[in-house]
Amino acid sequence: MVLKSKQFDDVYFSADGGLAETRHVFFDGNDLPGRWGGRSTFVIAETGFGTGLNFLATWKLFEETAGADQRLEFMSVEKYPLSRGEIAGALEVWRDDIGDYLDRYLALYPIRVPGPHRINLTDRVALTVWFGDIADVLPEWQTPVDAWFLDGFTPAKNPEMWGGALYRHMARLSHGETTYATFTAAGDVRRGLGVAGFGVEKVKGFGRKRDMIKGRYMGPEGRSGVTVPKQVAIIGGGLAGCAAGCALHKGGAEVHLYEAGDRLAHGASGGKLGMINPKLTAKPTPHSDYYTAAYANVLRVLAQFDDIDFQVCGSRHLCTDEDKDRRFAGYIDNLGWHADHICRDGDDLIYPDGAVVSPEKLCRALAENISVHLNHRVEALGEVEADIIILANGYAVKKLIGDDLPIHSVRGQVSWVKPQPNIHQNMCFGGYITPQTPEGFHVLGSTFQPWETDIAIKDEDHKDNLQRYNNAMHASLAGEGIIGGWAALRTSSKDRFPIVGSLNDRLYISTAHGSHGIISSLMAAEIIKAQACGFPVPASAAVLQALSPGRFDKR
Repeated sequence: MVLKSKQFDDVYFSADGGLAETRHVFFDGNDLPGRWGGRSTFVIAETGFGTGLNFLATWKLFEETAGADQRLEFMSVEKYPLSRGEIAGALEVWRDDIGDYLDRYLALYPIRVPGPHRINLTDRVALTVWFGDIADVLPEWQTPVDAWFLDGFTPAKNPEMWGGALYRHMARLSHGETTYATFTAAGDVRRGLGVAGFGVEKVKGFGRKRDMIKGRYMGPEGRSGVTVPKQVAIIGGGLAGCAAGCALHKGGAEVHLYEAGDRLAHGASGGKLGMINPKLTAKPTPHSDYYTAAYANVLRVLAQFDDIDFQVCGSRHLCTDEDKDRRFAGYIDNLGWHADHICRDGDDLIYPDGAVVSPEKLCRALAENISVHLNHRVEALGEVEADIIILANGYAVKKLIGDDLPIHSVRGQVSWVKPQPNIHQNMCFGGYITPQTPEGFHVLGSTFQPWETDIAIKDEDHKDNLQRYNNAMHASLAGEGIIGGWAALRTSSKDRFPIVGSLNDRLYISTAHGSHGIISSLMAAEIIKAQACGFPVPASAAVLQALSPGRFDKR
């Protein structure tokens, strides 16, 4: 049975054979694999992701025919993302052909929340799929495209996609060697492509379709290619630095990381167990867009590591007042998350995918394949030689670029608590408590003290953590339940949003990740890698502006 869209009353692929249709229309129509010969990176853009069949077939073809030093970047968009189960059922018929690729893809398939999802399937094959309306997504794409797969539902049933804006953005992203192919030969499509500067050739269609069209962009020659920096220097061995190092290494760069301390995760990244939670707003904003994408990203990334104490346990946010009730309702009503990933249970808010991880162990895992220089304090940027330098050393960035950056440190102390009954998920209530660590205690936190710089453990802070927990949970946990604790200085910005991006052509920054540093650091790493290399950037222009260090220049 062929999968059919409820929204468009149209099939996702031909009843005559979806995989054969992909090969006839998109491979033959774009002269693949021949056209990626000699290209260090080949970029394909697709206008309807659907089940991902086109991508899977392309990935397999690339692995079978491309050189070991070549990369494939595949961009796509999907307004109505399918569930993992729907995709598995629809594509199972081709398991003998693409089964290994299908399993890897399903394991990393994004949770269904709006925005960009960049998925590194291998070190040289990446998929960036945006869940959203193509009218909103296409203006955000900036990466030059080598081949277009025009594969939305039939123009008669999906006219909004096949409008003039599609062809204008295709022209904006194309160069003199860019090709396209599509299953349709509709007159409006041919005319739209022609007006935008594309040649139009009608050729034999697939199966029972008489005609299809293909062509080449007839605009200016030339192509601004993807350029991976050969050497990258990273200053800072916490989550921000280790994540950036891992991302750039997988992008193909030689990475050297410099840490002033005697171990990785020496500072605020040294906690025993940290929560995986998004930081949302009641209506869509660049801030909630960033944390939505970051949350989806971190769940994919962490699932690929062993021995980092990663556990999907769910998160429950207690509704303690009317303001939280309004905000929780806004998250569900306004942000477009699928009910599989956010819901209410009574008054409380539930993130079923909420998780925990050891930040300390995660840092070590991220840095496993890069060159790490411990006990190496960088006093000036001229001390390191590299094509690009990434500053990821928290508050200490001020010593390297000056005091103008409006960041500050915030002391936080957590308490380690003996096992408590019925705490099997993250419980959030202004403070929080995690499930048990492998060592057998809960992490209860955290204080928030911008005025403090002493990281010695304080009994009064343990008392504050206990009081907040007992009040919210109607518990009576006493001081003897605390077996230890940990304190550190987090870095935060003036507007409590991370600072991520380029300071100049060869200098990047990733700092001020605050209390959501686990998810934010990993997303920042993907953004910096994309900016530095020319890969598709998994963020909108509004998000990039909100993250930019230059945002403070106007204040």
